[in-house]
Amino acid sequence: MKKAFKIAYAAVFFALCAAPLAAMPFAQSNEQLEKRELAAAPKIIEDGIINTTFSEQAEAWYNDRLPFRAKLLQGAGFIKSEVFKAPTANVIQGSDGWLFFEGSSADYMDTNALSDYQLKSTAVTLSLTEENVKAKNGKFLFVPMPNKAEVYDEYMPINYLKAKENNYSRLLSLLKAKGVSVLDMKSVMRDNKDMGLYHKRDTHWNYLGALVGYNAIMDSLSHPHKTYDNAKYEITEDWQGDLEKLLYPDDPGYDEQYRFDIEFDDFKFTMPPTASDTKKSLELFMSDKEQGDNRIRTVKTEKTNSGSLYMIRDSFGRALLPFMIDNYDTAFFERRSSPNMNSFPEGGDMVFEIVERNLANITLTAPIMFAPERELSDFTGDYAADNNKAFTLEENGGIHIFGTLDENFVSDDARVYISLVQNGKERIYEAFPIAEQELLKKQGIENACYGFSAYIDPSKLDAGEAEIHIIGNKMKSVTLATINKKGE
Repeated sequence: MKKAFKIAYAAVFFALCAAPLAAMPFAQSNEQLEKRELAAAPKIIEDGIINTTFSEQAEAWYNDRLPFRAKLLQGAGFIKSEVFKAPTANVIQGSDGWLFFEGSSADYMDTNALSDYQLKSTAVTLSLTEENVKAKNGKFLFVPMPNKAEVYDEYMPINYLKAKENNYSRLLSLLKAKGVSVLDMKSVMRDNKDMGLYHKRDTHWNYLGALVGYNAIMDSLSHPHKTYDNAKYEITEDWQGDLEKLLYPDDPGYDEQYRFDIEFDDFKFTMPPTASDTKKSLELFMSDKEQGDNRIRTVKTEKTNSGSLYMIRDSFGRALLPFMIDNYDTAFFERRSSPNMNSFPEGGDMVFEIVERNLANITLTAPIMFAPERELSDFTGDYAADNNKAFTLEENGGIHIFGTLDENFVSDDARVYISLVQNGKERIYEAFPIAEQELLKKQGIENACYGFSAYIDPSKLDAGEAEIHIIGNKMKSVTLATINKKGE
């Protein structure tokens, strides 16, 4: 009897362990529910060698595909958020049904303060970008989008203490002092917050908020535009917020959305190539699905002499699409945190929109553009420093020189220059004060604090070898590397 009980107990135990595996073919895809890419299947042999992390990868693969995972997460989320009012699944439960993204709480409390050098580097980067735009007879506008908690702070839990200043306010002051064209969208949103500009259950503004923001952007650019002041709309409850889906992935509820009845000018998508149905494609790009919208290019059916737009955007920019498209003959939207100035149209407008919580990303990758030439004489050399390193790549139509900078070479104003010495002549270019983290990682350097990055126009160089020096803090480095331009 005792033996039979042990056998039965073991059988039940193993049956329960095997149940999730048996249910896998019948369970709904977690990838569809969680709106993210799941962990890839592990390989025993990877890159020609035994994969030493096979067990960890296998566990991640299985956890992501556990049947009824979404229901379990939803149950846990309900208990933690609704009962205990505790953050769960990166979601903060506010008052009156408002949800906030946990990742934005650091900005709210100023616990992620960027260093003075990071702020100055960001300001220099944006200043150089605007200089390039103006050199092409265009107009530039930087648009930092406020986190929802900064606009509707009255609904945040009282245990989150709002700071008097943070990265947004410090950067804004610095940009204004440097004369960079910037729109204080946080003030715009707060001045009009009673209109209800953000979703309760989503991190983003709604279409009404986007309309208010659009008019502020166009006014700042001094670009003639339609205001849509008397546009009719209806409020529908058909928007599935990203925070709602994080909290309740199996059965998310619906939030309100403003649906405008506007007659836009006819246009078509020339990118992506799959966007042949204009109406359906625009609805998809503006929806809560955020699919296939990394690069969007449009052209009006009939030109209206309204110019061209190049817009760097994130997920906030999707709600701006119809308004911006309707007010430019051609428009190009890219989802990235640094611009590619090869895509900027001569004489056009450039809008650089990025949400507040991602401001630090601006200093991770430099814009793609030719570095401006400078005339400098107030520096000394040649100084050797262990952390001054330079590397080169031929990419994006130029010679990309990037590397790391020794702390002794860091200037108070975050300016850094590249000196190219060739045939007894010296050319000096201003570089972005950015450490190219991904490129440096390939060179065996991780988490570099200081760096530089510049694209050199090869047509400006003579054939033959050129020495690469770095100038910072009025010091010139020894030769760090060389480049060799082949003759015609």
